[in-house]
Amino acid sequence: MPYAKTNGINLYYKEYGKGDPLVLIHGLGSSLDSWDVQVPIYSEHFRVIVLDNRGSGRSEKPDYPYTMEQMADDAAGLLDFLGIEKAHFVGKSMGGMICQWLGIKYPERVNKLVMGCSSAHRDEVGNLLIKTARDIVDKAGPGAGWVFALFLGYRRKYIEENYDSLISRIGEVPVDPDAAAGYRNQSYACENHDVLAQLGKISAKTLVMYGERDIVTPPERSKKLVESIPNAVEKAFADVGHGFWRECQAEVDKAVLDFLTKD
Repeated sequence: MPYAKTNGINLYYKEYGKGDPLVLIHGLGSSLDSWDVQVPIYSEHFRVIVLDNRGSGRSEKPDYPYTMEQMADDAAGLLDFLGIEKAHFVGKSMGGMICQWLGIKYPERVNKLVMGCSSAHRDEVGNLLIKTARDIVDKAGPGAGWVFALFLGYRRKYIEENYDSLISRIGEVPVDPDAAAGYRNQSYACENHDVLAQLGKISAKTLVMYGERDIVTPPERSKKLVESIPNAVEKAFADVGHGFWRECQAEVDKAVLDFLTKD
């Protein structure tokens, strides 16, 4: 299985397609499998690299609080391991926060950035959601945390229409103590993320996407990214929330590919 030794840990990754490198970075408590729909679409145009962030999937899960900068270092280290000088980066939610750090700390490694349902810093309400999710995972397991996130991120109608497939996915959520610890330590990185004052350092062309009904990352926080990143543009999706990448998948993927493939 493909592992890269980077930044002191073994990082699990996969590669697909040919062309300019494109790295997809998933969100809190998820894994590279969350990009399964996008991989065959994006790999028609790019060399797509997906990874399990530290604490997720098949990557190592050291048991101490992580930082977003640390996970950006992991992603940059993966480029080194693969001999890649520069790549596009696409991140959803926590993955978008990692992308912010990549743009700030490694501008020479970044071609274009795409951030979905992400923010530059947390507020009391957002951190209350994170702390509550962490408590649920600690006490009831990652599966319960996944259900909590499901109802926060998606419309009731979407859940009803996709109930069987969504419920089947609960059984795929890891239940071992390491998975819970990984979630917990990633959540601390989200809770402490604050790069608002540094966003001006991002020189890469950036697409910021958000759902207009997002209660996890309110649209005004995504708009703050657009205001603060010099070369940023925005794309809003109506009548959807944090899970817009799944609820209006075709429209979102078109926006991503249009942005990445244009000069």
